[in-house]
Amino acid sequence: MVNPGIFFMNSRMAYLLRTREDGTREASWRMWLLIFVTPGLFLLAAGFLAFESLSFASGAKMTTGEVVRVYHWDGWNPWDGATVNHSPVFRYTFTDGSTTEASTGQSSPNWNFAEGSRHEILFRPGRKGDVKLNTFEALWALPLTILLIGLATLLPALIAATFLLRWLRGGAGPQPS
Repeated sequence: MVNPGIFFMNSRMAYLLRTREDGTREASWRMWLLIFVTPGLFLLAAGFLAFESLSFASGAKMTTGEVVRVYHWDGWNPWDGATVNHSPVFRYTFTDGSTTEASTGQSSPNWNFAEGSRHEILFRPGRKGDVKLNTFEALWALPLTILLIGLATLLPALIAATFLLRWLRGGAGPQPS
């Protein structure tokens, strides 16, 4: 004989949504996780990236860097389609007085700088080779973009949560005796 517990949920089995025999409706923690996991992860990532940018900017020193070369490669983005990405390498004077070269570790279609041009950069006094352009795009564009995606995914999650709460209230609930 087949055990009916294999096919039908009992009170000890994992569930997302269920209605008990007395008409009480329940949603498990897994359902709430499914609703809020995407916006939650995007918002956490935005917070982490904003913290990284803030900690870099607060501990960095500003100087002027001279472009010594620019790396180029084909890229794509949703706004412009096919583009060419540029990643400049800067020469600057480090805190110990030595001249050093460093790349930003980032690229952008907007950074096609001429060799020899000079730009404001930020560098960490304790780490040679760790520089960023002193621009909104280099420091804050990524955290802001991720934040906006998180907020955009939060709206459907709140709508789903509203429907779920409405469904939970719609149950018959325990009947008085």
